[in-house]
This record gives sequence, C-alpha cells and structure tokens, in this order.
Amino acid sequence: MIPRGEEWLSIADGFSQAALGGDWLQALGRLAEACGADRGQLIGIGADKAVPFNWIYGMPPEPLAEFVAMGGGDPARNPRVRHGITAPLLKAWHDLDCLSEAEQRRAPEYCELAIRYDFPFGSQATLMRDSEMLIGMSTLRGASRGLPSPDDRRAFESLVPHVRDAVRLQMTLEGQGAALMAGALEAVGAAAFVCDASGRVRAMTPAAEAALSAGPVRLRDQRLAAARHEDGRALEIAFDGLLRARHSARPRASRTLVLRREEDPLSPVLVDLMSLPAREHALGFQPAVLATLRGVSRQDVAFSQHLRAAFGLTESEADVALRLAEGDSREAIAAGRGASVETVRSQVKSLFAKLGVRRTGELAAKLNRLR
Repeated sequence: MIPRGEEWLSIADGFSQAALGGDWLQALGRLAEACGADRGQLIGIGADKAVPFNWIYGMPPEPLAEFVAMGGGDPARNPRVRHGITAPLLKAWHDLDCLSEAEQRRAPEYCELAIRYDFPFGSQATLMRDSEMLIGMSTLRGASRGLPSPDDRRAFESLVPHVRDAVRLQMTLEGQGAALMAGALEAVGAAAFVCDASGRVRAMTPAAEAALSAGPVRLRDQRLAAARHEDGRALEIAFDGLLRARHSARPRASRTLVLRREEDPLSPVLVDLMSLPAREHALGFQPAVLATLRGVSRQDVAFSQHLRAAFGLTESEADVALRLAEGDSREAIAAGRGASVETVRSQVKSLFAKLGVRRTGELAAKLNRLR
C-alpha cells in the first residue's frame, strides 16, 4: 500500500533528519518497507568510477566489499549505473531483472552478485548528476518479491523528490563546514586549504590562494598538487593515508612534508596535513583533510593583496614590489621568479607608475608607511 497522511510525512521527515545528522540507514529501511522492498539504498558514483559511499539498509558488509572489488561503479559492469548516467533526473525506473538471460549476458558479474545476495529486482532514480558525482537511490527486492507492483512504484516515485531534498541539504551543510573552517583560519592569517574526502579543495584562505601563484603547491583538477614533480608523489601518498586514517582508530593522524618552489628550491615550505573526524554517513563534501603551509610569509601575502587592491597592481607586480623593497636587485628578482631581467624591468616600470614613485628608495619608503 502507498503510505499516506502522517505515515508518508514521517517517512519523508526521516530523510530530512538523516541529513541533519540522523540515521540514513533507518530512513532507507523505512523507504524499503513503504515500497514493498527488502532494502533501501543511497549510492554515490564518482567521475573516476569510484564509490565514495554506498549505504544499503539490511545489507551485510560482504556484498558491499565485493561490489567495490568488482568495479561496481563502472557503468560497463553495473546496469543500474549504466541506466543512471543517462536517465532523466528524478525519473524512476523499475524494470531491471537480473534473473533474465539478456541482463546476465550484459552484466554477468553484477547479476551473479545480485542473485547470490538476493536483490535481482528493484526501483531506482538518479537524484543528482554533475561532473564530479552521480547520486542515486534504489529499493532492492528479492527473487520472491519480483518486480515492483504499481502501488510499490507509485510509493517510490512519491518519495524520490524528498530524498533528493535531503541529499541537497546535507551537501549544503557539509560545504558550509569547509567555508566556516576556512573563515576561522583566515582570521589568524593562515595559508590553509580545506579538502574533502576525494581530495578536492572545497575552500581556501586568501593567503593560501595567493601562495598558489609562486608557492610549492598548485591546484590540478581541483586537487592540491606539488609544483615540483618529484614532490608530487609524496603529497599523493600522504593524502591517501590521511583519508584512510579518518575511519581508523586514529582519526586525527597528521603528516608534515617538505616541498620546494620551482623557482627557489633553496627556500622550502612545510605543508602540515591533518585528517579531520569523519561523520558516519557523509556524502563526501565535508572537510576531510586540512593542509596548512609554513614558510609562506603571511604578512607579505596579506600586504600583497592590499597593494593589488589599492594600486591596481598585478600579482606579479606586487611580488616584485615587495622584493625590491627588501633590497633585492632586478637580477636577483628575475632569478627568483624564473623570469627574464627585461620582464622584471618592465614590471618595475609599471609598478613605479602605479604607485607614483621614481626610484627604489621611494618605493621602500612608501611601502613602509603603508604597512
């Protein structure tokens, strides 16, 4: 029977409560019951076919591990994922039959798993889909239940939008956590990056953003990477280890790496990495690893931003201005920045005009007055 009235509202509210820190598995269990199914599922499939989360009410851990091992996030192996990447958002689908010969020919490994653990039938819908992740929901049914009845289908379809709203609410809350953390670190002038469970940078302080241009770290595909190739692998290994540590007995594991600038390898920067506590049911957008830089002059980074805003300097011109004021020659600045002396001279001419000075001494005096 289709749940109605207070029962239906209670099921929908259960998903909102799950998004606010409640129990997703309990909410998925009530979804399954309302739809005449054995199990309820919420799953995330990453762009790299990884499975960042796969919550199934009533499923033992063994099939979940087998699912990952068989590459269950690959649409070529999983008919549910294959349909989910092309189906219209929020449009329910009820016709998968892992007992059919045709389906077993197309996806033998997945169908064998579904038959062995008794979930060959069910309903599914794609809740969200973008370049980073697909998030879908399903009810899974055993062989004795067969395909969903018309009432079971309508019950599932009526709850799909409410599950999507709960997912979006939790995503927003997890994203705000990264922004709040970055805001707190900005207040103390830290050069910090807040990364999620996939390693993507979700928020950064202004000092960290400024350090990207000439520091030892870069952003590649939204992930933190080392500027020097030889440092890159060590950073990747450290990140992977910390992400795994979040679910271990030592959730606050930390690592410190020494990275070097490409243009100035004799001036190392320390990168402190710390894993952050993991929520039991997280969608992957909450802060997972905090990366802070040591050896980046926080005062100069902040002052550089002020110069750019006040005088319209480019990022390069602001850096050259600070180096000149510290007494570096044009030749030394060129060597430190990996630029030609002619380029630096052109930048000096431009920044002198913007600051209204004619020589280096005047520049240093003006900057000192502004600090």
